[in-house]
Amino acid sequence: MEAEPALQETRKLYTNPRVMIIAIDAMLIMLGFGIVAPSMSFYLIALEGGLAQPPGPGYIVPENVVAEFAIILGVMMATFMGTRTLLARYWGSVSDTRGRKPLMIVGLLGYTLLLVLFGFAQSWIHLLLIRAMQGVVSAMVWPVAEAALMDIVGPKRRAEGLGLYMMVSNIGFIVGPGLGGLLYNFSRDILLLPVPDVFRVPYFIAALIVLPAAIFTAVLLKETAPGKLEETQLVTQTTRTESVSSSPEMEFEMSPKTNRMMRALYIMTLANGLAMGLGQPVFQLFLMSKITSDIGLIGFIISGAGAIGMLFSIPAGRYADKHGRKGLAVYGALGARASLAVIPLTTNVAQVGATWVTQTAAMSISQPALRAIQADVVPWRLRGKLFGTIQAFFNAGATVGPLVGGVLYAIFSLVVFEIGPFTIPGFVVPFWLAAGLGAIAVFILWAYVDETHFVKVAPHETDEAMTDVT
Repeated sequence: MEAEPALQETRKLYTNPRVMIIAIDAMLIMLGFGIVAPSMSFYLIALEGGLAQPPGPGYIVPENVVAEFAIILGVMMATFMGTRTLLARYWGSVSDTRGRKPLMIVGLLGYTLLLVLFGFAQSWIHLLLIRAMQGVVSAMVWPVAEAALMDIVGPKRRAEGLGLYMMVSNIGFIVGPGLGGLLYNFSRDILLLPVPDVFRVPYFIAALIVLPAAIFTAVLLKETAPGKLEETQLVTQTTRTESVSSSPEMEFEMSPKTNRMMRALYIMTLANGLAMGLGQPVFQLFLMSKITSDIGLIGFIISGAGAIGMLFSIPAGRYADKHGRKGLAVYGALGARASLAVIPLTTNVAQVGATWVTQTAAMSISQPALRAIQADVVPWRLRGKLFGTIQAFFNAGATVGPLVGGVLYAIFSLVVFEIGPFTIPGFVVPFWLAAGLGAIAVFILWAYVDETHFVKVAPHETDEAMTDVT
């Protein structure tokens, strides 16, 4: 592993302003999009005339209407992921040489503008175009922000740092859906807005929430990119014996072991993207057509699950730093995939809520360790580029997934399978396919990616000594 220059002392993880700014940026974005998440699919259907009245308690969107718009919802999600896929590696590479901070600022301002445009949309074509642009700005923010975080946090507390980042950022998605449900209810019951205007208010509020993230980043975040640090001679020490190259764009040779693990991470991430892309839209469609169309209740379910899952992020990260990363990443992901497979068999709010909580908790256990493994494997000088490549593989899967999920839900949602004494609803097909793809990703991680934790790996097995350089 390539050693990194000293940036901060790891004991200051929880008071490090750079770590907290990156986490707060993510939290504000998640809060903004958490607000609109419960009603986005309803907004799409309303713009195309599929809703006669604002949904509320006791109102279920007809199954044939949901099936009709399932493919369009899938196309919307695929468009977002498609543009993000095309640009994640590019923007990551640019951030290595030109700086992480400018890209993040432009991306955050773009998020704000696009939320406003969402609120003025008049058709699904408008939503499609806005989602495509959202993928562009998302590629500027997420892989670059995570690369900046890993620039700051050293290997010995990498998983804990990611756990902190996930916990703070997830606060946004915990509060967001519940707040979005309340805003929708306010627009429906107090403002008495008709369809589709009743769905617009949350987008404008979300834009006001995301805007401060760009301001915080511009004022408080310092640059961490290798190219910019070398230009301004901010690197004051290095654990490498040779001099630091003045050409940050030069390609560094990775060992055969590192190349093998990177290829495995790419394939694993692609499978995870397919699983996520399949599962996310069909979960929304399943809720609105089989469980409830109460947007406030949907927001409460998502927020509650996120709140419980958040409690596991930092403890899981600490455990991974002390005892090893791979086991936690594998078993947590298996639990999440098993829970996803159970969701379409639930029949009421209590059951779906409990299953979603289990999946969220399991994913919160797995993710800090998994992302720490990725950061351990990726060389510092190529971190933005290779994090962008990993994101590109995930996004490629998440581009295809919604298209497949939307088509499968449209085909199977009105079908019932009779297998002996068992009656199985057809809409299990996309859920079970997503769970199966996720299980394949777990197998690839288990079989082809080595443990990278410095305590668990003997010194002679590492490419280079893992030194805590923060």
